[in-house]
This record gives sequence, structure tokens and C-alpha cells, in this order.
Amino acid sequence: MAELPVSIEVVPAGGLVARLRDRLPGSAVLAVTCLPQHGPARTVDTAVGLVGAGSPAVPHRAARSGASRRELAEYVSRFRDAGITGVFVVGGEAGEQAGPYAWSGGLLEDLAELGGGSLRLGVAAYPEGHPDTAPDVLAEDLRSKQELASWCVTQLCFSPEILAGFPARLRADGVTLPVWAGVPGPVHMTKLLTLAGRIGVGSSLGFLRRSAGGARTGSAVRQLLSSAAYDPSPLVRAIEGAGYAGLHVYSFNDLAGLAGSGLVGGSR
Repeated sequence: MAELPVSIEVVPAGGLVARLRDRLPGSAVLAVTCLPQHGPARTVDTAVGLVGAGSPAVPHRAARSGASRRELAEYVSRFRDAGITGVFVVGGEAGEQAGPYAWSGGLLEDLAELGGGSLRLGVAAYPEGHPDTAPDVLAEDLRSKQELASWCVTQLCFSPEILAGFPARLRADGVTLPVWAGVPGPVHMTKLLTLAGRIGVGSSLGFLRRSAGGARTGSAVRQLLSSAAYDPSPLVRAIEGAGYAGLHVYSFNDLAGLAGSGLVGGSR
């Protein structure tokens, strides 16, 4: 299906390396999330393990979960030893700041310095905006980060119109970074609706609800949704020619249908 290069986002969990080896080719680029309940150590351990098993990995680093610059330096050393060359930098969802990094910009600067040019750094972009940040501030934030970053990835979005128009909006705002389209994989609809509601993706969530049966909530519809998986192919087709550098697939570790979806392949 997809002619663009693809990266696949996974959540660090027990047995993940073996599951991925059974489901996906070793060439698939795997982005490993950094969630508050897991902490950065699990992300780093998983990414290093994936590389050791032959899969290219891009660990996430969440600013608010970073305990210290010394800890960060130790992780950078592990990245270098493992052959990891890309790190994705986010602010993070931790309620309390664990160390000196209140936002992703400071973490980005320290990673660039500690890496000494050995790390390519990715940052987040928001097609539907951010509930806590004005659109002009988001644009200025990306413009400032692109001096150190190598690419950006869009937050989960289900709206073909919004996602297709986003690269042009970035260019108009002066952002020249290669942009990867964040798209959901073939995740079960019930799970995807829950996750989408949790992160709050605006009109995009309404689009997903309509595609999942609208306001109907009868037992027959619930039974259908419990076994149905989201089909990302219409969304992928809608963004063809929009100026994206690649696809970033949010798998949520729902790997059963990913291998046969046509989304797997490519590299960054």
C-alpha cells in the first residue's frame, strides 16, 4: 500500500522483541515510546535489545521524565555503543517534572550537545493543535527546534483533510523539517476510540466515531466493533502527494494485523 518509508511505534513491554521478530521483518524501523508509568530506563533497555536482535530502533526521550543531565549522558553513551543513531524527543505526559527538563527544547539541546553530532533528533508536530498551546506558539516552537532536529512526526490524526493539508501549513509557517505522517495501524476500533478520546484529537475523533458507526450504540454495533480493526488505507491514500517524507504507524502493540496491512517496510 505505502510507497513511503515507514516507522512503527511500539510500547516497551515484556516479550516485545520476540513478538516483533515473529510479526515484522527485521528491517522495520521501530520507535519505542517513553511513558510515565514505564520511565526512560525501560525505553532505553527495549531499544538496545531491539537493535541487538537486528531491528533498527529509535527510542523516545520524554523531557519531564528525565532525572538529570548525567542520566541523559549515560543513555547517550548506551545509544552510541548500541549503534542507535536516532532519538525522538517529546515533552512527556508525566504529571510531575522528575528533573531539570520542563519541556522538550531543553532536552533537545542537551541531546545534541552530548551526542556530538552522532544523533539525529526527531520532534512532535500537531495537525490539530495542542490544547495547552496557541497555534502561533506551536509554529514558533517548531521553527526554533528545527535548528537541531532532523525530522518531525505528526500526532495521531484521523482526518484525511487535516492531515493532507498539514505539510503545506508547516511550510507556510517557515518549518522546513521533513514531516512524517502519524497514522494509526490496524488497531481494534474499540481500543482506538478509547485511546483517541484519552489524547483528545479534536475533530479527528468525530471523524473516527462516524466511521465506527456514529451514534449507534446497540449491542450489535458493540459486537461488531469489538472484532473490527481500523483500516488505515483510506487515510494513507488521502495524503499521497501531500509532501510527507514517510509514515509513522502508531501500533499500540496491536501487531496481529500489522504484518499483512501493507504498511510495513522502508527505513529512515
